[in-house]
Amino acid sequence: MKRICSLLGPIGLVIVTGILIMFVAAQSSSGADSFALYQVGTKEVQSWSLARDFFKEKGYDIVYQLGETTLEKHLDKMSRINRSPAKFLLAIEFVPGDDAAVLVAMTDRKGTDSETSVEPGRALVSRTGKDVTTFTPDVRTGNKFLAIDELQSKYASASTRLADAIAGSFHVKVKHVPLFPLLGADMPGIFLRIECKQDKVGEMLGLLYGGIQNYLRRDVSHER
Repeated sequence: MKRICSLLGPIGLVIVTGILIMFVAAQSSSGADSFALYQVGTKEVQSWSLARDFFKEKGYDIVYQLGETTLEKHLDKMSRINRSPAKFLLAIEFVPGDDAAVLVAMTDRKGTDSETSVEPGRALVSRTGKDVTTFTPDVRTGNKFLAIDELQSKYASASTRLADAIAGSFHVKVKHVPLFPLLGADMPGIFLRIECKQDKVGEMLGLLYGGIQNYLRRDVSHER
């Protein structure tokens, strides 16, 4: 080491040290990227195992939560996610199918009505339609969770950029629908429904990764 230092001289040593510091900083920044995965719909164990392993191998810090269909349990999961270092939330539903199809959606909630204001613990009915699994609460229970319901409007701009980046990777358009899985998320968030054969899940994750990278490079600093 002493011989290297003597060969480089003071100026060379400063340059090498600077390069090393920049390299370490870059590695630490990429490894610091964290986001939340919220599992929606049927328990596609193999697809979700692949997803978690895939993003961990890419250097992401993944905050994973299994989705719930009652408001009280769901908000408990959201509270855990909100306390985490995650910068954004992806609520994802994997669906087995012969044809590859992807839905990218963001909430159309504006915080102005009480469509999803329900009592804690009241069950929400899961309805799987052509495009998306939705959760329909009892709408007769008042405005107890209006503040929670308004959180996503706080992140509308960032969620739009996230949705656009990921939709662009899949070459699909973003849809705007009421989304229970994003209720209570204190961060940007979107919903994805990925339908494909099991042997195509890796390919779909690769496209999702590309969209996330585009979003992170353009719109997210390394501190929330």
